[in-house]
Order: sequence, then C-alpha cells, then structure tokens
Amino acid sequence: MKIRYALFYVLTVAFLVNLQAADVNRIIKNVQNTYDKMSNLTATFRQVESFRLTGTQMETNGKIYIHNGTMYRFESEDQTIVTDGKTIWTYNAMSNQLLIDHVRENSGALLPRDLLFKYPKNYLATLLSEEKIAGKTMYTLRLDPRENVHGYIKNIRLWVEDKTWLIHKIETTDLNDNRSLFEIENQDSKTKLTPQLFSFQAGDDVEVVDMR
Repeated sequence: MKIRYALFYVLTVAFLVNLQAADVNRIIKNVQNTYDKMSNLTATFRQVESFRLTGTQMETNGKIYIHNGTMYRFESEDQTIVTDGKTIWTYNAMSNQLLIDHVRENSGALLPRDLLFKYPKNYLATLLSEEKIAGKTMYTLRLDPRENVHGYIKNIRLWVEDKTWLIHKIETTDLNDNRSLFEIENQDSKTKLTPQLFSFQAGDDVEVVDMR
C-alpha cells in the first residue's frame, strides 16, 4: 500500500509540474504575441533601484517609447537613454555629458525584445502566483538562468495581466542581490512614433564621449 501511495504521489507531483509548465509557456506565448503585434508603445514608468550593500534606494520616474521592439527611448529628469537598435546614446543632464556606444549583447541593457524573446529561451520560467488586483487577474512569473547561461542577471520577475497580456512590473536581481523594480503604467500602442525619436542630437555645449 505504501508503494502504491508513493507512486500516486510521484505521478501527481509530475502532473502538477507539467501543468504549471504548460501554464507558464502559455502566458509567455500570449505576452510575446501581444507585444510582437505592437509597432509602437508609449508608457510612463517608475523605477526603484535597491542596493544591498548600502541599504539605499533610488527612485526614477519618466516616460518610455518603444518602436518595433528594438528601438526605445527612456526619458527622466536626470537622464535620457536612446537606441535605434544599433547605437545607444546615454545623456546625463546633471553632468551635461553624452556617452555614445554600440548596443552590445552583454552590455547590461535590457532591451524589450530580449526580455520577451531571448530571455524565455535562455531562462527557466516558473509561475509563482495568480491573484486578483483591482478586479484583474495578475500572474507573477520568475525567470531563472539555465545552467549554461552566464550574465549579470540572477533572476527576473514579471507581473503580467490576464487577457490583455500586458507586463505591469519587471524586477531584476543581479549577482550582488541588487534589485531594480520597473513599474509600467498608461500603456498606449495606438500613438505612432517616428524613427527620429530614437536618435539623439547633442547641443554644442554637451560633452560627447564616443566609445564606438
């Protein structure tokens, strides 16, 4: 009898694991399809960075523009980051300095298309929770790197809304246990964005550091 119960337990656990894996894959696929159909995306964001060693936090608020999944523009009071998918411009308003570099695979830049299409392939996805928030079903997913994946990211958490399949929050944890929480609101995919928005022209008084 004990062997029979043990076998039943193993089969039940295996079934639940396979069922959860199917649910996670379905959620990721729906999110990918949703954003893949978007040519343009405009949203407001709130970013909170937490540093484990010092116990400090830094909060940034601003606006984000994304075009065709590879071009994006982050605007905040202190910094503007722009990329056309090949070149990345980082302007610091406080120092009045502009850094120009190629977009590199391991540069640390979390490109939207990488998050949706590259990371799910290289990371193992787990469904952590399903809960109702303001009458909406929200899924929490965690992405952990596979054994052969090396990088600065320890894990990623995503908060995804059911039916709309929009990402509302992204939290990354690096190898030093520093965390970056990115909350996204007011997502608009109907407003058209021009390619000119995804380049940066420096003024004559700006210090330019070209690292290409």
